[in-house]
Amino acid sequence: MNYQQELDMLHRVVASIFEETEAQQKEVSYKERDEVVTSSDLYIEKELIKAIKKEFPNDHFHSEEYNKLTELKDRTWIIDPIDGTSNYVHHLDLFVNQIAFYDQGEIVLSYINVPRADKVFYAIKGEGAFLNGKRIHTTSSNQPNMLMSLVGISHKTEKDKSYFYKMLDFAYQNSIKIRMLGTLGYELAAVAEGSFIVLYTDVTNFWDIAPGLLLVREAGGIVLNDKGNEYMMGDQHMFCLCDSSIKDRIF
Repeated sequence: MNYQQELDMLHRVVASIFEETEAQQKEVSYKERDEVVTSSDLYIEKELIKAIKKEFPNDHFHSEEYNKLTELKDRTWIIDPIDGTSNYVHHLDLFVNQIAFYDQGEIVLSYINVPRADKVFYAIKGEGAFLNGKRIHTTSSNQPNMLMSLVGISHKTEKDKSYFYKMLDFAYQNSIKIRMLGTLGYELAAVAEGSFIVLYTDVTNFWDIAPGLLLVREAGGIVLNDKGNEYMMGDQHMFCLCDSSIKDRIF
């Protein structure tokens, strides 16, 4: 199926909805595990859902603030209104508005808006990954001065964190520089754009993962679980690799 109509709608509404929040007073509150949420998160998600329903009234939603317990079914919009809310609250411009669209049993469309950088990443399954209208590709791991991202190492959970330490050692042994930006959506987009050669995370929320997952794959990247098999949403560990040659060095 062609999802150009859905993509065109996102081009029309996402940036403008975020711009509306800039004129509003921000209110900050906290969720479970002291996770921060702002009035902007709530406003953006509500307005995005309203805009989508206006054009696609029968579609479903799975989103961080209002629909976090729903299941994925055909024609489900997966929404993270602000990925990197802690950065946003602390006036650090590393955050994104991100949306993925699930249909026919898979993610078929992704959209990541980086407001402060004037960057819009998007992909339709089978049609490649794009940044501001230009095709993008992952980089090669066979070069000096390489960067790697780790996401989730400081999250307070009962998850096994041993892979983070293994990846830190891998970076040290291979002279790879570590970057942690605080927004998984932006970091996955950075893999697609060619900034990172590797990203590892134990984050499993669909709204955190889905938009960047398709973007990386459409840019030519490889996404695997801890067994070295193709990553499926719900797996506990995700390794995003820029090419196959670095896979042989990790697994």
